Amino acid sequence: MLSARLISSLVVHRNISDADLRRRGVSASSRASMDSDVAELQRQGELAGLEVWAIDDGHLLYADPAHPDAEAAMPADELVRARQGVFTQVTPEDRHVLTIDVFLPYDPGEDGVPDAVVEVLLPRDPINDAIGRSTRLLYAGAAVVAVLAALILGAARRRQRATYHAARHDGLTGLGNRSLLAERAESLLARPSSDGRVALVVLDLDGFKEVNDTLGHHAGDDLLVAVAERLQAACRGTNTVIRLGGDEFAVLLPGLPTPDSAVATAHTLRVALRRPVVVSGLAVEVDASFGVAVAPEHGTDLTSLLRSADVAMYDAKRASSGVTLYDPRTDPREAQQLTLLGELRRAIGAGQLRLHYQPQCGTDGRVDQVEALIRWQHPERGLLAPDAFIPLAERTSLIKPLTTWVLGEAARQCATWRAADHQLCVAVNISLRNLVDDELPAAVLNAAAAADLPVSSIHLEITETAVMLDPQRAAQTLTQLRAMGVSVSIDDFGVGYTSLSYLSTLPVHTLKIDRRFVSNLLTNDSDLVIVRNVIQLAHDLGMVSLAEGVESPDVWSRLTDLGCDEIQGYLLTPPLPPDQLIAWMTDWHNTSTPPTRTHDPSRSGAAVNGAAVPTVHRRRSDIDVVPSAHGAP
Repeated sequence: MLSARLISSLVVHRNISDADLRRRGVSASSRASMDSDVAELQRQGELAGLEVWAIDDGHLLYADPAHPDAEAAMPADELVRARQGVFTQVTPEDRHVLTIDVFLPYDPGEDGVPDAVVEVLLPRDPINDAIGRSTRLLYAGAAVVAVLAALILGAARRRQRATYHAARHDGLTGLGNRSLLAERAESLLARPSSDGRVALVVLDLDGFKEVNDTLGHHAGDDLLVAVAERLQAACRGTNTVIRLGGDEFAVLLPGLPTPDSAVATAHTLRVALRRPVVVSGLAVEVDASFGVAVAPEHGTDLTSLLRSADVAMYDAKRASSGVTLYDPRTDPREAQQLTLLGELRRAIGAGQLRLHYQPQCGTDGRVDQVEALIRWQHPERGLLAPDAFIPLAERTSLIKPLTTWVLGEAARQCATWRAADHQLCVAVNISLRNLVDDELPAAVLNAAAAADLPVSSIHLEITETAVMLDPQRAAQTLTQLRAMGVSVSIDDFGVGYTSLSYLSTLPVHTLKIDRRFVSNLLTNDSDLVIVRNVIQLAHDLGMVSLAEGVESPDVWSRLTDLGCDEIQGYLLTPPLPPDQLIAWMTDWHNTSTPPTRTHDPSRSGAAVNGAAVPTVHRRRSDIDVVPSAHGAP
């Protein structure tokens, strides 16, 4: 028995690994090594033969060259006994060489469950000879055993290192995972501040779901691997690149002098990502939204930094800004913001919310639609513009009851105007959370029904960013709304990343050209080109073009030349309360005429084509600030 165990250790343990057994075969190099060892032991008369069997089904894994006729599978009775533990048997009399067969369980994975059975065929000598042979084997194999022990120890250490690495790295990309991030962050944050600031950048790929849905998950995996490689290539050696999960990554940046340097690094990473990646034979555009948090300003431990960076990343995605540094004013979990959210929740039912309305005017000067813009008459802080509270509501479930209130109030006011013979439609802004809410179509129907208003009188405005974050679900919702008779506008068009392939199939009525292009139309040739092409695109797709942020007759005249269908902005009026809006409309229709394509542009407040355009006395602080993505009421 001792001889058998020694032989098993010297020959089998050294050559057959757990990986070999999982592959259900022995490699050619291992087989050659075992053949050599067995031949030497047979030459010395210490071994008659060696066979190795799989313990699950008994199929033969190895047989020494002296037994070419070995059975392909272990006899069933022997397999049953082998599964019960060590046993021996004397060979049948019909064998040419008489042997004592020792069956030993083999557990290379050292998990307590044998994976194979080693059958050691020992020469059938007298007991004294067997004892002497075992003694000689002990002495002769002492050096080999020492080497074997070193090999086993080395293998154990390699397994330990492999286990440690696997526990701290992502299997797909090879990047570190959350466990490694926790270790590195704890070490860096424990250092003195003289070593510089520690920053955490969290990034989420834009449009990744579209790649998965269109090209398949294997293509998505290829894209994630390419992103990981680019992030690592763009980072210096002291930075740690992490895959948090899905299409979300993080980069830990040590030794930074200022928060601005962290933002600059994030911009560098974004540039590195934006080159097209070839996936499944197609060039895929890659972009991401980056949130940056810096210790100790935005957190002193990993949990708080992750939270802050995630808030900043969401802000970057919502505003299509690419990179955003954490701002506690947009964090709904900050104490001050929690207080404000609580007050807003009460404000919905306390009559503190207001809707102001800004007209949208056609090229013929006709105003038949207005946009509803929310205000909050705060009991202590006065009248608050939407940017003071809508971003917070968008990050919580509060945006749903808030939107329900806006829909209901806008529908009620529209019905009141129509009853007074002012045939107006009303547009309401819808956020991303609303757009992916299956209950949105029902909410629109309920608002119209409660006000006894045709549902076609309600118009919805959504941002292109909101559409592209989940284009398939957005398309389903928009199709339902269109079937109900509800028109939809894409707001802030030109500043996001709308896929033209989706735009051509979405049931959209109007493209609203973002104010940042319109305001510089007369002085910036690039903005002029963008505006001209958006107008042409809208017309080619059978849509209406609307320019927002129009503040002078000269701009309106130029837009008319370009074929723009409608305008909105301070040239007409700031957003007004309902009663003031009707007074303005009466004055507007009595005193103004829109420019025509043949015109003599004049300065603001002068005549356009011989008709007076009301002078708008405005202060920059009065300009309506619709939520940063215009995606909320």
